[in-house]
Amino acid sequence: MTIRKATVLGGGVMGSQIAALLVNAGLKVKLLDIAIDEKDPNKISKKAYEIITDKKRPQLFDLNFTSNLTYGNFDEDLQGEDDADIYIEAVKEELEIKHSVWKKVKEVAKDNALFATNTSGIPIEYIAKVFNDDERKRFFGMHFFNPPRIMKLVEIIPLQDTAEESIKRAQNFAEDKLGKGVVVANDVPGFVANRVGTQTMNDIMHRAEEEGISISETDALTGRSIGRPSTGTYGLSDLVGIDIAVTVTKGLQQVPGEEKFFNDTKIAEKLVEQGALGRKTKKGFYKKEKNKILVFDPGKNDYIEQSKPEFPILGKFSKNLKENMDIIFNADDKAGLFLWETLRNNFYYSALNVPKAASDYRDIDRALVWGFNWKKGPFQLWDLMGFSRVKDRMKEELGELPEWIEKRTESFYKDGESIERVTPVSDFIESEIWNREDSRLSVVNSDQLLLKLQSGNNIISNGFAKDLIEAVDLLESEDFSSMVLYADGRNFSVGANLYMMKKAHEMKKVEELVGPAIDTLHKSFNRMKYSLKPIVTAVQGKALGGGCELVLHSPFVVAASETYIGMVEAGVGLLPSGGGLAEMSDRILSTNHKHDDKQQSMSEVLTNIGMAKVSTNAYEAKRYGYLRDTDSVILNVEKRVEAALNKARLESEMNYIPKAERKYIALGRDFKALAEGMLDAQRLGNFISDHDYEITLKIAEVLSGGDIPRNTYVNQRYLQKLEKERFLNLLQNEKTYARISHMLETGKPLRN
Repeated sequence: MTIRKATVLGGGVMGSQIAALLVNAGLKVKLLDIAIDEKDPNKISKKAYEIITDKKRPQLFDLNFTSNLTYGNFDEDLQGEDDADIYIEAVKEELEIKHSVWKKVKEVAKDNALFATNTSGIPIEYIAKVFNDDERKRFFGMHFFNPPRIMKLVEIIPLQDTAEESIKRAQNFAEDKLGKGVVVANDVPGFVANRVGTQTMNDIMHRAEEEGISISETDALTGRSIGRPSTGTYGLSDLVGIDIAVTVTKGLQQVPGEEKFFNDTKIAEKLVEQGALGRKTKKGFYKKEKNKILVFDPGKNDYIEQSKPEFPILGKFSKNLKENMDIIFNADDKAGLFLWETLRNNFYYSALNVPKAASDYRDIDRALVWGFNWKKGPFQLWDLMGFSRVKDRMKEELGELPEWIEKRTESFYKDGESIERVTPVSDFIESEIWNREDSRLSVVNSDQLLLKLQSGNNIISNGFAKDLIEAVDLLESEDFSSMVLYADGRNFSVGANLYMMKKAHEMKKVEELVGPAIDTLHKSFNRMKYSLKPIVTAVQGKALGGGCELVLHSPFVVAASETYIGMVEAGVGLLPSGGGLAEMSDRILSTNHKHDDKQQSMSEVLTNIGMAKVSTNAYEAKRYGYLRDTDSVILNVEKRVEAALNKARLESEMNYIPKAERKYIALGRDFKALAEGMLDAQRLGNFISDHDYEITLKIAEVLSGGDIPRNTYVNQRYLQKLEKERFLNLLQNEKTYARISHMLETGKPLRN
């Protein structure tokens, strides 16, 4: 049965965010809470509704989704018969309150409705006491990680008598509809992620205190170098809430057999006593004061300036996790041994929790990668360090290992094996046409092409632009039906090669070095846009600058919901040069609606590009005009390539009509004059600098069609010519050079 309607029980922070997630996924949602005011029984749920639909900071991708969200209360809205397909409870973590709510729900729910509790601390079996045998078959824990819109992990915790069909329905719903990664966990304290994740954080803090390693030193050691968040251990605890970590630790200390793995941490407990709980109280292990981040000194019971850790091993680490694991395994210094014990203890405790917490060791890895933002899970890191040598050393240092580890003789993962449950892209590939520095072209599904962008950091390089032209030529000339373009990694593409721009300026060869590259870029994107056969681009994460322009020129796009698209060149003193301005003009000027205000639409485009605005999700990208209504949005980012291949196949079978090159009436000097007036006002009000004025005015000149009368016909290639001229002019400007240099040095924009 398809899940289309949901009722969320509890309008607190977690309940309201879950409700927003469900609405974003296309469900009709009722958000209910307790009635505490006779005059306004919906007071709590109404407040949650207002937060979700706040116009300035909505939790919804699009406020047009608001009509799918309603609110009410437990007394009035849990009467008679209800048609929700699933109920998700997120009320206060008190058993009596949960029992009271579920007693009301089960009286009104239809016979096949699913019952889920979002508890993170109460055993699922305890909550299930109110259900009869038939109802228990449909009840389970469904633990979302905070914030549920962003965090991938959902733990599903069934009872022993939860029906397999119910578990499958819930898992398919979470993965396919909500775009989450599901781990099926056992009903043990902490379930999987919090259990294993908290244990390693507690172990690190305890040993750091014992060995006299400071907070800053510990975080420098236990961050990116071992594939964990850059915050490090203490910084992550500040983010999550120190009180939460202490509470989970205290709870697990009471579980027989677990007490030896969870130790008291003096600094954390001292901070909790003082009410310093982390970022939510603006101080914890760290405290921000003016422009400085201070660190807590337990000896002084006060915050002090941080000193740079001086462990030599830190200088040996790189972005290569495998190399880092080898360095740690062979280290014999204090910091190196501390890291070895950190990983060893995590490997050991993770192994102990198979099958105690999860039946599959891969689920331990999934839980830590998806729920704690680790780059690799414990067993993946074990493999990187070397399965056999780690096993032998652990046995020597710790004694007997879990039986399943003792029996195991091979690594946990085969080459190329992933923790994702979706079909890997490699499985679609039937043959390879080329594998070059900047791209890889393959044949999939017998007659489709798959082009992968694989330049350094997925930049839109000159080499990739040439490869794209060749790929489109092959698509059109051979017996292929369609093509999909994609990139691996967290981000699709963050733009062009700024180092090359800087070098061209320094060599005073902007025209010679950059001009031809722009011509190639225009040619490649035009070939894609006007292709005789359908091309679909699968996009995720950031698509900025040239990455945005590639997306703009793709005939069709499949975008992950959390895709952030924008033309950000103004931030480095430039304007878009890959045809992005021409394409935005094309989209506005080629419309022929009688009441369409092209000048107003163009003004909005000018503002967005001049301010380097980036969409906060794919639906906002549609509102900005970076995506079209014909482009698809999916919540499961891992399925974007498969979805794109399906879309390309459908378009190829439905009498695909290629786009035709068009001419249209430009806004001309009228729009340029309007833009000058708007920019003059902003400059006089000190909202923009003189250089901001110059950049944005050049953007306006391209959008308007240059210094021509209104109602003059132009085409896209003419606008691209204007783009190129003004881009090259700006690149030779010293203020632009300063912006580019500052961005490359600091990663932050310079407003000069």
